Amino acid sequence: MRNYFLFWVLLITTSFSAQLNKPNAVIAVVVDQMKYEYIYRFWNEYGQDGFKKLHEKGVFCRNTYYNYIPTYTGPGHASIFTGTTPSVHGIIGNSWYTRDSLKPVYCAGDWKAQTLCLCQQPHDNVNRGDGNMSPRNLLSTTIGDQLKTVDSSSKVFGVSLKDRGAILSAGISADGAFWMNSKGDWITSTFYNSKFPMWIKEFSDVNPVESYMNGIWEGSSFSLNLQEMYKKMGPSAIKSTPKGNQILWDFSKELIHQEGIGKDTHTDLLIVSFSATDYVGHQYGPDAEQTKNMYIKLDEILAQMFSYFDKSIGKGKYTLMLTADHGAGTSPDVVKKRKLNGGHFSSRELLAEVNQYLLKTLGSSNLISREINMQYYLNFPVMDSLKISYNQVYTQVKFFLEKKEFIHSVYNKENVAKGLMSNEKSMLTNGIHPKRSGDIFLVLSPGYLEWSKTTGTAHATHYNYDTHVPLFFYGKGVNKNKCIDQRTQITDIAPTLSLLMKTSFPSGCTGNPIKGVMCEN
Repeated sequence: MRNYFLFWVLLITTSFSAQLNKPNAVIAVVVDQMKYEYIYRFWNEYGQDGFKKLHEKGVFCRNTYYNYIPTYTGPGHASIFTGTTPSVHGIIGNSWYTRDSLKPVYCAGDWKAQTLCLCQQPHDNVNRGDGNMSPRNLLSTTIGDQLKTVDSSSKVFGVSLKDRGAILSAGISADGAFWMNSKGDWITSTFYNSKFPMWIKEFSDVNPVESYMNGIWEGSSFSLNLQEMYKKMGPSAIKSTPKGNQILWDFSKELIHQEGIGKDTHTDLLIVSFSATDYVGHQYGPDAEQTKNMYIKLDEILAQMFSYFDKSIGKGKYTLMLTADHGAGTSPDVVKKRKLNGGHFSSRELLAEVNQYLLKTLGSSNLISREINMQYYLNFPVMDSLKISYNQVYTQVKFFLEKKEFIHSVYNKENVAKGLMSNEKSMLTNGIHPKRSGDIFLVLSPGYLEWSKTTGTAHATHYNYDTHVPLFFYGKGVNKNKCIDQRTQITDIAPTLSLLMKTSFPSGCTGNPIKGVMCEN
């Protein structure tokens, strides 16, 4: 009788699971600094099994945009996986300052967490590439957190060359987040585990960074000796070559194997954030052949990924999403060559000019304490002592800066919320967190970069080149060969994936599921 009862329980459970029709795994791919145009710009150079496979056998949302300022890596990854903007999830930049003490804050920094690695001196030389990291600064749950709430047996991991790419994507409840430090070691923090996985040591013994840095990286207009780069720059050199993406994928593949991702009916989530594209983009710019070559190589890695997933998880058993955390502006030298409007400037030099102007007009050069993310944090104690109001400082700063050709407009917290809500004001509002953001906000003119060099590129603005990114969905539960051209926000990705995984939306989610992505059940 007992066996008969267990049989029916098992049958009902199996039927219910099948009825839910969830994927065994969701693979979320984020390409750091990928402009939408790269899909079609390099189309003829791509093979059939990478980006073209996503385009022809999945859903391509061609009108997807970030809906806030500033567009950086930290806020980008947080927004993708929380389904909301910095005004809610709190990651207002890669770094910012505390409102009370004006101390610097790194988006993934956490002094309570310790480095966990196989390094000889894991706690020395603490920096952004080391392990004092966690997602504690993230104020909203992620899709991974919601997945773990529904099914504790589901696995959630984030991997990237950058700590913030892995950590802010995976969320608080993740089983692990792994990234590469400046010495080429794969590390994590004690926030996630008390012991370092031994399979990573075995992987690193077989796949050291040095083994990837051989041969020549070349195109018709450049030739770079990888071994010489390694000797000159050390292991971190791999991050600014196509080999950086390759070692990340090889590491991800080993994680999938060792952790059993997608091996049962408990939906697992793996986030793979390719960072090497950002390093190369910053160094060479969107129009450089090195950037083009990076995406051709990434296309080949995507083909490897599809082949591996088909074998390890099974065809039709996984869902893949691919997007980018931001785009990039045209390099200053290319702007000049093409006689376009735009250019570059130094925010540090600009602040010095502003302070000198305030000295002349208000009698002090110490009214602005800090500058970051094109935001000024005011020195209220000095202002109070001199009986200078917030509005006085703002009025003078606005008058001075809006004469600059590279500054489009200047706002404070009050006037950004008043009057007609333009697209610019709406995006700025979405990027402001009341307890973390500055007091005066600068918006750049089109074509201008906050960048000290004439070559390479930067990002952070609300213009199309920084905010328009590709978005693909592919695999189980997703329509095939479909393009969606309705306006889509980056915050719509999380609720769409939540529906696919049959979970509730993240706690701060403000986006909406994208109509047309999913097959009719």
